[in-house]
Amino acid sequence: MSVNGDSLPTNHVELYVRAGKDGESYGACPFCQRFYMILDLKSGELNYDVITINMARPPLDFKKLANRLPVLKHGDEIRSDNDEIVQYVDETFPYPSLQYSNMQAHSVCLDIFSKFSYFIKQVSHSADHLLKELQAINDYLETADTRFLCGDKLTHLDCLMLPKLQHIRVAAKAFKDFEIPDDMVGLWKYLAAAYKNETFRKTCPSDQEIVYHWESKPETPSLSEEKMKLYSTDGYNKPKFSFDTPIKC
Repeated sequence: MSVNGDSLPTNHVELYVRAGKDGESYGACPFCQRFYMILDLKSGELNYDVITINMARPPLDFKKLANRLPVLKHGDEIRSDNDEIVQYVDETFPYPSLQYSNMQAHSVCLDIFSKFSYFIKQVSHSADHLLKELQAINDYLETADTRFLCGDKLTHLDCLMLPKLQHIRVAAKAFKDFEIPDDMVGLWKYLAAAYKNETFRKTCPSDQEIVYHWESKPETPSLSEEKMKLYSTDGYNKPKFSFDTPIKC
């Protein structure tokens, strides 16, 4: 891994993201996917490399940059705070703009990931709070009648939310046998639009890596033997991606 940008074009960006279970492949950090999506959407104005980092054994040259992920490197500029990464990318590569002004959409998304985290880590044994947040997003989307949260093109809010929703979909099913209800049509249409989007598909980690991401957390319940086999990342299991929906779009 090289961190020397001297020979790279001025519009070249490096994004350091969490590695997967094997320590090398692309992992399933939703915050890393967020910035992978942002760079891919802006790839007409910039070009980028995604570099995976095994945080259990980070390379020495990465440790000189930061002690957390994701990390953005552009020439001599280093950003590791999420808000600072967004601000830097927007100021340096403003087109296409991913900014949004829809505060209603923003508000309905604020609490869902914390409620999911409480549920999957057994802080909350009931799915009621998670369902309430999913229902709020669904109700908003049904009234908005747009492909994505703030219109028919992806914005920063979608780059933030879609990775989280995919984690909710995959991990809640694996660990808690919870599924997003079929009758949340607005939410499923939103996910269906994401599954048809090249940037989302390109940046989305496999189901196995998403499950591993949560399995490695001490607060998460253990998987059954059957599910351990189902979500194994060994050579016998091909990467699986939950891109199906219960509705026709």
